[in-house]
Amino acid sequence: MTAPQEPEEPAGVRPEQAQPDHQPDSTATAPAESPLPAPGAGRPEAADGEWHRVHPISPWVRGWVILVAMLFFATQSFGEDMVRALVGQGEFQAAEGLWITLAIYGAVFVVMVIIYYFSWRFTKYQLAEEQVLLDTGVIFRQHRRVRYDRVQAVDIRQPLLARIFGLAELKFEAADGGSTAMQLSFIKEGEARILRAEIMGRAAGIRAGADPEEVARRGAAAATAESGEELSEGTGEGPRPAEAPTSALPEAPEHVMLKVPAGRMIGSVLLSTAMIVMVSIIIVLVVGAWILDMTIPQDGEDNWWLILLFILIPFAFSLVGVAWGGFNKGYNFTVATSPDGMRLRYGLLETSQQTVPPGRVQAVRISQGLLWRAFGWYRMSVNVAGYGAVTEGSGADKSTVLPVGTIEDVMRVLSVVAPDPGVEDAPEVIREGITGSGDGRGFTHSPRRVWWLDPLTWKRNAYRSTDTMVLLRSGRLERYLVLMPHERIQSIGLHQGPLERRLRVATLRFHSTAGPVVPLLPHADVDVAVRLFNEEADIAAVSRRMRDRNQWMRQDELDRFEQRTQQVIEQ
Repeated sequence: MTAPQEPEEPAGVRPEQAQPDHQPDSTATAPAESPLPAPGAGRPEAADGEWHRVHPISPWVRGWVILVAMLFFATQSFGEDMVRALVGQGEFQAAEGLWITLAIYGAVFVVMVIIYYFSWRFTKYQLAEEQVLLDTGVIFRQHRRVRYDRVQAVDIRQPLLARIFGLAELKFEAADGGSTAMQLSFIKEGEARILRAEIMGRAAGIRAGADPEEVARRGAAAATAESGEELSEGTGEGPRPAEAPTSALPEAPEHVMLKVPAGRMIGSVLLSTAMIVMVSIIIVLVVGAWILDMTIPQDGEDNWWLILLFILIPFAFSLVGVAWGGFNKGYNFTVATSPDGMRLRYGLLETSQQTVPPGRVQAVRISQGLLWRAFGWYRMSVNVAGYGAVTEGSGADKSTVLPVGTIEDVMRVLSVVAPDPGVEDAPEVIREGITGSGDGRGFTHSPRRVWWLDPLTWKRNAYRSTDTMVLLRSGRLERYLVLMPHERIQSIGLHQGPLERRLRVATLRFHSTAGPVVPLLPHADVDVAVRLFNEEADIAAVSRRMRDRNQWMRQDELDRFEQRTQQVIEQ
């Protein structure tokens, strides 16, 4: 399969990086010999290029657990005696050692104040011309640096205590495929939003001082990772240093696509696979205790029901924890689109505001649990470059772009994270991939001879390769559909065990960036697997050469992204 090559651009120049024709009045009308404004002039204090410290109470917000622990131990020491003395049911027996106890706690508190003061004093950040800098530590100093052209996303997180004081934490995701590159905690919420807009704008190559219309038009037409310089107008001049910013970058406008209702969120948590497994275990334990009580009755402390009670206590806490965790993270889940990507807002006690750049989405998974089918609910997860390895239930919330939604919601989100499935009848193909089985809509499933290896899923295990991506279908009790663009395929593995060799089948693994989505095609006919292996290797190589992914989105992708966004909004 061949594809036309794009014409080469002159060295060092890209049309989408040329400066806009219209410049702010402060620069367009000034004489050529007029000096540039001083760095930081007219900018908000948080983004003026100088060193700044976090909020003074930040150490207390981070270390509130120590205060709670001190209060707990103090209550254990003399709380009960104090309550009895106050209600007149006894004397305050701990009065003799009260002053010693208070002195100890006072000394610990003073030490905490000193430590927290120096922690705040030695924590500072700066928005430099080409990178974000963060210095922390008193005895062991840490110096963190993240270049703007390596920033994948800047998220805002607000734990409950930080929300009470109007503070927020900035989390930077960088293009290293590892954990969070930098955490700036805590600063005022308004400053956090200003810094987020500044960093996202600089990472996307938007000029300082641009008006909102310019931001909305250019959005994620980013500068490449190899160049942190701003290009001059036209193609005859070479790169020149970026001008000093003179005003705050406006936050890119957004359009809300959907919100997950609270009732649907509660229902999805109660009908989730984890809840089903835990409830099933509890039922098995209760039935087992009843059978034992009927066959081998026990009295006193060896009573089977008393033993069951002690066993069920941790399960009950786990059950409540799973239910609360799912609802707390998914509450008020909102999906919005903006030129800098797809914005997600969620959380009840701890709120998070996250941006997923569509140009960095590597793979998409649509799943449907067994009990969700009656309601037509689905879940969507993605692999994003820079998010690093996350697993279900452990940080996977930042890779979830739709916790629960209808098929219409799935199509809306899919139009943003995978806007071009490469087929004309895309909605029908997606539905067939999620709910269908067999060879309908161009899917190719496993051969009949593997039915005894996969009695429930041999007709579900299937694939379809389109002009732009490969679709992988699997699962019977819990259905899965994985969509992976050709240019996102990093490598392909062909695996065949002893039984697979005898049955002439093989398993294909499409290697993606770390994340919850694992693209896999199990037990395909060996001839089909080899053909797909060779075809996808060639297509992926050509697609990667045609699409430079060292930027968030190319200009043509940005135009298509905004067009699809507008269509979704108008639906």
